Amino acid sequence: MKKLLYSFILIFCSITIAQAGGDPIKKFYRKYKKKDQVFNITLPGVLTRTCVGIASLFVHDKEARAGLKLARKAKGIRVLVDEGQQVSKAAGKALIRDLRQKGNMEQLVAIKDDGNYTVIMGKINGKKIKKIVVINFSEDQFTMVAIKSRLKMKHINKMLKALQRKSRKEKAKHKKKTVEKKKEPMA
Repeated sequence: MKKLLYSFILIFCSITIAQAGGDPIKKFYRKYKKKDQVFNITLPGVLTRTCVGIASLFVHDKEARAGLKLARKAKGIRVLVDEGQQVSKAAGKALIRDLRQKGNMEQLVAIKDDGNYTVIMGKINGKKIKKIVVINFSEDQFTMVAIKSRLKMKHINKMLKALQRKSRKEKAKHKKKTVEKKKEPMA
């Protein structure tokens, strides 16, 4: 009986180690989280949903509420912010390469702007987004946000439509104000 129990423990440990060793995000996070001037936090999904639920009580902006609805779909969040230049650009680029090769993630967006470089990567299975990773390089800071999610494409589409409606309303309001200013007589 003891041999069977030890065998199960050995199998469980080897599977756990193999899974932990294969995830580039976990490896990177574990390597840099204890360095000086590195802020890191990991939130499990239950805590994330609880915090979002509490925040939604105090938020009245429709755009922010739509964002909070998306945040409720998070199963877990990891954040790593380096302000002490402990994470080199080469290490960040290696993370992006590993995410493509080992993590089976694809690059969704890449933005270069005034010395900042932001990459958004995702792991998409069918109509579901399983993981989203945002990596940002700037001259004095490195940021990584990794989110495990239960998002579907329809959730993203709803959010985008809400943002578009708000943008149209703001443009119409701005246009109305400029027309009214032109009609006012000069004194």
